[in-house]
Amino acid sequence: IGRSNIALDMRQTSGGQKDISVKVLNAIEEDGVAYIEATYEAEIVGTGGRVDGSPHRADFRFLARIEMDGEQIKELAEFLNTRPLFPDERQKMFVTNRRTPYFDKTVEHGCMEWMVYNTMHFPLVYDHMPFQAYDTLLNDVTLWDVGLERQTQLKGPDALRFMDYLSCRDMSTMKVGDCRYTLLTDDKGLIMSDPVVLFPDAGTIWISHGNTDITLWARGIVMGSDWDVEICEPDVAPMQIQGPLSVPLMDEVCDENVSVLKNYKCMQTTVDGMDVVVSRTGWSSGEGFEIYPLSSDYCVPIWEKLERLGEKYNLRVVGAVMHRAIERGVTDIGYYMNSEMNALEDLSNKFVHLDSDNDFIGKEALLKIRDNGVQRKGVGLLFESDVPRMEWFWDLVDANGHPGVVRWAIHSFALDQSIGIALVDASVELGDTVTVSHPQGVTTATVTEIPFVDRK
Repeated sequence: IGRSNIALDMRQTSGGQKDISVKVLNAIEEDGVAYIEATYEAEIVGTGGRVDGSPHRADFRFLARIEMDGEQIKELAEFLNTRPLFPDERQKMFVTNRRTPYFDKTVEHGCMEWMVYNTMHFPLVYDHMPFQAYDTLLNDVTLWDVGLERQTQLKGPDALRFMDYLSCRDMSTMKVGDCRYTLLTDDKGLIMSDPVVLFPDAGTIWISHGNTDITLWARGIVMGSDWDVEICEPDVAPMQIQGPLSVPLMDEVCDENVSVLKNYKCMQTTVDGMDVVVSRTGWSSGEGFEIYPLSSDYCVPIWEKLERLGEKYNLRVVGAVMHRAIERGVTDIGYYMNSEMNALEDLSNKFVHLDSDNDFIGKEALLKIRDNGVQRKGVGLLFESDVPRMEWFWDLVDANGHPGVVRWAIHSFALDQSIGIALVDASVELGDTVTVSHPQGVTTATVTEIPFVDRK
């Protein structure tokens, strides 16, 4: 097809597979033309394997016709007897959960698995190799359906002051156009969510939250109170455009130049006359944006424009690229999933502002926890062997017998080994060895710093 296409394909194949072997079964040559019958065998890297522990593989037979012109290849044609990487039919959806406005588009691009998130279907696994998504994120541009990132809208004279009351982080200095990452806790100081907060216009705050019903929580607090603020979930379904080439792409897509935005800033603009909010945020810890269409009617037209203009940038539709996120220490917190973890134990405890004059829900409890001594902390793990895809948390024991829990685990393409993020006893030090039990057995891991790799 072309040199750049071949180079891209070779890079992603070699990075996304291991133990690659080609076995020539038959070769016939006559008058400068060769016909070759062979098999290709390789193991797919980064999927975590099947439920029974066996790896996903890319094994197939192929035929090749090679025509020579002296020392040069005049023509090379390969006929591959391949099958889908994940040959199973995509899982069916149930009507008890909502679909995002982009659902049909994700199906078109080969989505195979979804998770339920904020009572919506979140596309996670596509029919490409995990490394293809990872490589595109680091070198080109990716498009993600994150319509499940619901917004809790605070509107009214007390919007910012109420946001400050919900948040561990001092939000009182936010201005229109600002975005901030923060932690929300309950009255015991336990983490409910770690949202990104947007200030799109005067008197309006959006809490772009994870898998916790922050809207009902906030409405319950306001009911019967003196807070002058209206709370609702607006018709806003964001999408993420992540990767280094997201910058020129977004300037083409939007009617204004959005590349002027600095990190954690947002602005109101339009796409072909359709109103949107654009923020310089995302779940990749790299270059990227989020587009918040101000109506579901705008979602598919904007998505299709991104697809069309993104072709020359090698745009790929992907799920959340967790391999990269965990390498950079970017996680996601939901109330039940992280129950019993207080804000001072989280990796983002620097955003817990206990010494400010501002009051917030859980402050008194967190002050007591700090005074009594924080019992656990988050650390990185370098596993000694490959680990399976994580379906639920794994038990951990340190050298002194203290229990812990592994909350995230994934293959790191940058380090070429399995990595994890765990909650351990506060006495554990960098370089210590811990023992982890997972569904496929027991392995050891070395405690390390987070992030695992540099942003660049």
